[in-house]
Amino acid sequence: VTSIELGAQSMDDWVLRLNHRGHTAAQVEEASRLIREMDFSLGLQMMTGLYGDTDEGARETARQLAELRPDTMRIYPTVVLRGTELAWLYEGGGYQPPDVEQSLPLCCDLLDFFEGRGIQVIRLGLHPSEELEENMVAGAYHPAFRELCEGERFYRRILALAREQTGNSDGSLPNALSLLASPRDLSKAIGQGKRNLKRLEALGCKAVVFPDDGVEPGTLRVQRASENSESSS
Repeated sequence: VTSIELGAQSMDDWVLRLNHRGHTAAQVEEASRLIREMDFSLGLQMMTGLYGDTDEGARETARQLAELRPDTMRIYPTVVLRGTELAWLYEGGGYQPPDVEQSLPLCCDLLDFFEGRGIQVIRLGLHPSEELEENMVAGAYHPAFRELCEGERFYRRILALAREQTGNSDGSLPNALSLLASPRDLSKAIGQGKRNLKRLEALGCKAVVFPDDGVEPGTLRVQRASENSESSS
């Protein structure tokens, strides 16, 4: 054994009690300390959208987990399964878990947060399975949730670049935008089912993205008529 993962899920004791997790935030801290002292690699897991939790509560959980210096993180948006207490709460109107669209902004922020601190996020969203898909009644499940989050991050970069092109303080977008992306990022920049391009077009900006080996992975570049004038983000 070289690594140990803890299903912390939340660092709010009230949320942990509501969801019958059976442990406290202090116990997560102590267990993490012991794992570190024994020289194991530490992995931590957190959930978003838990019963009684909020987006800000999840961000606070992320901040506290990052302070424990994990080597890896897993982020799981809550999925409600048939036959569980959460399903009973949901069906009775006492709990409404965030869906995929509602979960994307928060999970993108968390991905940025952990990676910005050198903590690798090795899983984002539940692993697809037939049993999961058959028994899910609510929540944020998508078989490629990580890919959706990566696409959302690129959409944010595209918006920033597009607004930069107009130079207007009102945040308006240009009518057309031509972008360059690393070939490995092309699908993320375009988005699943051309999701990002469609959203831009709905805002009045017709965008195209071309692969370019000269673009650093994780970034985008605006393509101009003159190669000497380019913007990066």
